[in-house]
Parts: sequence; C-alpha cells; structure tokens
Amino acid sequence: MGATVGQIGKILGLRVVGIAGGPAKCANVVDTLGFDTCIDCKADGFPCALKAAVRDGIDNFFENVCDAVVDAVLPNLNPKARIPVCGLISQYNATALPERPDRMNLPLGTILRKRMTLRGFIVFDDFGHLYPDFAKQMGEWVRAGKVQYRKEMIDGLERAPAAFVGLLRGEAFGKRVVKLAV
Repeated sequence: MGATVGQIGKILGLRVVGIAGGPAKCANVVDTLGFDTCIDCKADGFPCALKAAVRDGIDNFFENVCDAVVDAVLPNLNPKARIPVCGLISQYNATALPERPDRMNLPLGTILRKRMTLRGFIVFDDFGHLYPDFAKQMGEWVRAGKVQYRKEMIDGLERAPAAFVGLLRGEAFGKRVVKLAV
C-alpha cells in the first residue's frame, strides 16, 4: 500500500522518502518505484538516517505498519502534519501488548502540540464513493507505466497460512496472492 501511495505522491510532484526493511527492498523503492530515497528501517542508525533524509521535516506520513518506525518518524513530523493510518500490520498477529513501556502520551502530546491530523480509515467506509474515479485514474497511471507494482504468486491453498505468516514477518516483497487450483 505504501508503495502505491508514494508513487502517487511522486506523480503529484511531492518529494517522497520511503521506509523499507532491507537493502533489496530499498533499492526497489528507489530504482523501480521512483521514490527520492529509501531508508532501511532494519539497518543500524535508522533514526539518524531518517532524520538526515528529511531535513525539512515530514508533512505527510502514511502509516500502515505501527512499529518502531513510528518512534523514528514522530520527532521529524512538521507542525500540521497529516498521518493517515491505514493499517497496523506489525500488530495483526500480536497476542499480547508489546514489552516496551506504554508511550501513548508522547505521540498524543506531539500530535496536540504540532496540531497534526491523525485519521484512521478503512478505504470503502469513507471513500468508497470516490472509487470509480480512482480506478480510472490508477488504471491510466498503471497503463502508462507511472505506477509499478510487484506481486508474488503462491500456488495452492495449503501454502496460504505460511504465506500469511511470512507477510506479517515482513518476508513479502510486494503483494502476495494465493492462487487456488481449479
């Protein structure tokens, strides 16, 4: 999802900094997707590398993971930044709260002081009426090669559980699709 959001940002003329897990994923984000740069969230010194990449701060942060990346991004958000929250994939399989201390006061205080907009959304709940226009525009961008995507085909329903667990662990590279035998 973030790959698509970033590509749309580039089409609209924004400077886009990606965050991905690992050198191969970061290379893909820059070389294939066309982001201005990509920071490896698994590398040592990630918060410092992010800060260097966003010297003017961050105006829009698309959140769909919810992990330590948020801790690195938060201090770099500009006043009135917008944070659409589309997912929390790092938490989907959690069976307990994280062992780190509860730090909700820090993010909520930052959101308050910087007068940011934080909005959770499920696409079709709030924006379903816009889908026909979006689908038309996205189709044009994909056909023109302005938006790239990767998909990984997993053959067989019996492999779906392992594919899903791997997705949650960050092993997927692009979208994972389970192909059912006919």
